[in-house]
Amino acid sequence: MNKRKALTEKQMALLMAMLVALMPFSVDAYLPAIPEMAATLGSNIHRIEQSLSMFMFGVAFGQVVGGSVSDIKGRKPVALAGLLVYAAAVFGLSLVQNAGQLLSLRAVQAFGAGMTVVIVGALVRDHYEGRKAAQMFALIGIMMMIVPLIAPMMGAALQSLGGWRLIFVFLFVYALLLLALVWRFLPKPAASSPIGADIISVVAGRFKRVLQTRAALGYLFFQAFSFASMFAFLTESSFVYMNLYGVSPHGYAWVFALNILTMALFNRITAWRLKTGAHPQQILMWGIAVQFAANLLLVLLACFGQPPLWLVVGCVMFSVGTQGLVGANTQSCFMAYFKNESGSANAVLGVCQSVIAAAMGLLTTWLHNGSLTVMAGMMLSATVCGISLLWLCSREAWRGNRQNYGNFG
Repeated sequence: MNKRKALTEKQMALLMAMLVALMPFSVDAYLPAIPEMAATLGSNIHRIEQSLSMFMFGVAFGQVVGGSVSDIKGRKPVALAGLLVYAAAVFGLSLVQNAGQLLSLRAVQAFGAGMTVVIVGALVRDHYEGRKAAQMFALIGIMMMIVPLIAPMMGAALQSLGGWRLIFVFLFVYALLLLALVWRFLPKPAASSPIGADIISVVAGRFKRVLQTRAALGYLFFQAFSFASMFAFLTESSFVYMNLYGVSPHGYAWVFALNILTMALFNRITAWRLKTGAHPQQILMWGIAVQFAANLLLVLLACFGQPPLWLVVGCVMFSVGTQGLVGANTQSCFMAYFKNESGSANAVLGVCQSVIAAAMGLLTTWLHNGSLTVMAGMMLSATVCGISLLWLCSREAWRGNRQNYGNFG
């Protein structure tokens, strides 16, 4: 039998981007349909919005399982198992009849997504280090930028074509496509260890060692709270844009696309700066500054009544867009501390990000008061928490990296 030809770097990046794209498709595609889903399922809009937080909690659990097991059994078996769970769940979601069923199946769907997506960061760490790893993360980001851009538009189009259930039919078909691609092209594990009765203690030990690496924790927490800032916007965005400002589902998709275009611009800046020799931490510093300024301005605007839509859109564009400056660089700084436990480290990062974002999303729905203030306040609070924890946990590592900027290479 002929040995399969290894994928090129760009082909591997494309495959990993398609796997990561499972998340934005799962979250962004149904955002324009939330009001219609609430009406169809006989629920209020904020109950349906909670499915976003339920999804993130499920993702966290899936990442715990997937990241740890992938260190033992390899990346490919975990991805295939996660995709099977995901496909079964989205098929069920196309048939739900009430909000309770929706929330339950979203958790199952998320578990499968978490198992699948967590292997991507581990795959990068398995094969790349330092600036090369950051460049790979940035390349994956570039190749999947189109997904958050088109997902709401696709969701709105599918909703118009056949109702919101058609969105989940599309996700089912996409999951089947990924199953075929992973089965055919993802490299088989070089080694696979048996899963013994001590699996829980083994997993706990791996997670403990990751969480005891104090210098890495500041990057972990900032990544998590930065994502939570964006998630607070995602949770309330349907209400703010469509209910508060009267934007149509298709209009919502176009306004949402502006955030992704800004993110893509910042991602390109990240890729360019990395190629010219910048340390990931230098780029991260600019991302922190822009995100804080945008969220602070949004809070100040909200405190003086309901600002014009264009001002809200502008602030959100820069706040959400900073994920293009933050994501690849915090992940690179964090993962640099873990060579032999990259799967577990990536799982810890993903779990913290998912749990913190889900908690912020739930808190946003609970504090909802029919105005822009809650969303803006939660976005700023998340960023401030991230900055504070970055400083408390990783300031010595930050200072050390700054001294070595000139030698980075």
